[in-house]
Amino acid sequence: MKKTTINTILISIITVMSVSICFLIFCIITRPRYAIVEESETATIVESVSLSDEPQTQSAAAAASVAAEPVPDVVEETPTTKRGKTSTRVNIRDAASEDAKVLETVDEGTTFDILEIMDNGWTKILYQDYEAYISSNFVIVLND
Repeated sequence: MKKTTINTILISIITVMSVSICFLIFCIITRPRYAIVEESETATIVESVSLSDEPQTQSAAAAASVAAEPVPDVVEETPTTKRGKTSTRVNIRDAASEDAKVLETVDEGTTFDILEIMDNGWTKILYQDYEAYISSNFVIVLND
């Protein structure tokens, strides 16, 4: 093979790799801060309530006594707090700052209750019955 042919092939390979690297950098920069994940563990609980066949539950009895309208056949329970998990190995801190004391370092996939998603880039969580903070960059919100 001639030198010019080899040079042309190498320049083509370098060009393709450069474009690929630029595309990957663009994807990383524009990625969403929070990923909404639908998992089976966060499924909505659906309970059938039949007033004629089974004894009334406390909420069904209260609904029947307060309103003259019929009670719906299906009652959906919605989660009261947001749940989250870590996207990588990350530090849990006692304040919303990189200079704050590290309470613990947890592995990827550690789940917790989200108390508040703050505007300063930190998320207040409930971890082992204590309020703590984790960088929002490493939080995946499991339910909305």
